[in-house]
Amino acid sequence: MREILILQLGGFGIKMGMKFWEEMLKDSEFCNDNEQVTQSNNHLLNTSNAVYYNLHEKKALPRCIQVDLGQDLPYTNIDFNPCNQFSFNYSSGNNFGFVKNNCSNEIVDILIDSIRQEVEQCDSFQGFQIFASIIGGTGSGLSAILSQKLEEEYSTAITQCNLLVPSIKQDDLCVVSPYNSTLSFNILMDSAQQLIFYDNQGLKQNLNRLGIQFNYDDANLLVSQTICCNSSPFRNPGDVNSSLRKLSTNLIPFPELKLLTCSLTNNQFSDYYKEYLKMDEYQVFKELMSTDHNQTSINYTQGIFLTAALSLRGNISNKEIDLQKSLFEHFIDNSYYRRGSFAKKVKQFNMFFTNICKKTLSNYEFMGSSIINSSSIIESLKSLDEKFNKMQIRKSYMYKYTQEGIEEEEFNEAQTRLRDIYHFYEDKFNEDDGENNENFE
Repeated sequence: MREILILQLGGFGIKMGMKFWEEMLKDSEFCNDNEQVTQSNNHLLNTSNAVYYNLHEKKALPRCIQVDLGQDLPYTNIDFNPCNQFSFNYSSGNNFGFVKNNCSNEIVDILIDSIRQEVEQCDSFQGFQIFASIIGGTGSGLSAILSQKLEEEYSTAITQCNLLVPSIKQDDLCVVSPYNSTLSFNILMDSAQQLIFYDNQGLKQNLNRLGIQFNYDDANLLVSQTICCNSSPFRNPGDVNSSLRKLSTNLIPFPELKLLTCSLTNNQFSDYYKEYLKMDEYQVFKELMSTDHNQTSINYTQGIFLTAALSLRGNISNKEIDLQKSLFEHFIDNSYYRRGSFAKKVKQFNMFFTNICKKTLSNYEFMGSSIINSSSIIESLKSLDEKFNKMQIRKSYMYKYTQEGIEEEEFNEAQTRLRDIYHFYEDKFNEDDGENNENFE
């Protein structure tokens, strides 16, 4: 079994990770009281081994490491390995520079030793999943530093970062979030293989559409269910034997195009879907590829589709899903979207990578999630660049970073890198389609 190690960094990473392990417990072979049920003696057939260990004892332990600098870890009924829970008497002060230059020497060595112990217990280790928010100081600093160290220590492993990023049209509670996000983004682009974006505005739109007033618990639950569904192909037997590496191979056509977004079907949130809306292959596919269900506040119709990975659960027909994929590709190749804009896809790539797991989650007949690589992510990058530029011109709060050892050259380098990625996606969007453009006219 190809094991995955979960790293929960900062307040968001830990709280969302708690929800994630609650969902994983429902999807595993364990009872609700966390006691082990009868399992196969063959480790290759024991799918829980990917994210759990200590399977032959009374209680299995999640394969994760939890780190926070400024506060105690929240209470939960789930049993974790206490040796992998770290809470330090620091306060990052929402400052990326403080975490990078002052805390890293004391903390990273401790974390790397703990990570090494976990990896040595694995039979066929495949990679890391990082949960963090790059809005604040702890998540942005630790995710950047650890990803660098992991790239040096485990160059063959895949690092997937699930990141909460600043929203596009609204300001975050952290005033210096553009600084933290841009400085962290500059390092993560070199050290991580997959960067999956979420933002509070996109999560709020998803919850409001279901009649749920936005709060952080429901938002964390939404993200955790999405990640749980996305990782189901790694943990459960399906039509395609998937892994983090295979996901990177199918989703990332170029090394610089590694920014991804997610969607989740909403049938598990609302009674409306159970009573009035029939959930079939068409409805599931429609929700997964719709802008309305995107958990980042971007518009897919304003960009070009590169690739997409669909993780479907339930008794879903492969034939119907293939039909919907063909119809969708035909639609985006030959039809306009609203307001005169249209979405395209890159012809030379196989757009869809689909895995169907027949095992249902929490008795939901159909459920699915998608990871999409689209050039519409430039909306988020452009918004971040504008916020960063407004603060940098006035040098607002920059002295707090220079006091912690961050030089102005690092700000300029980070902004240049952000704009390079933005223009790389923009060039791909503006790439001439040749004959298709003539047909549209």
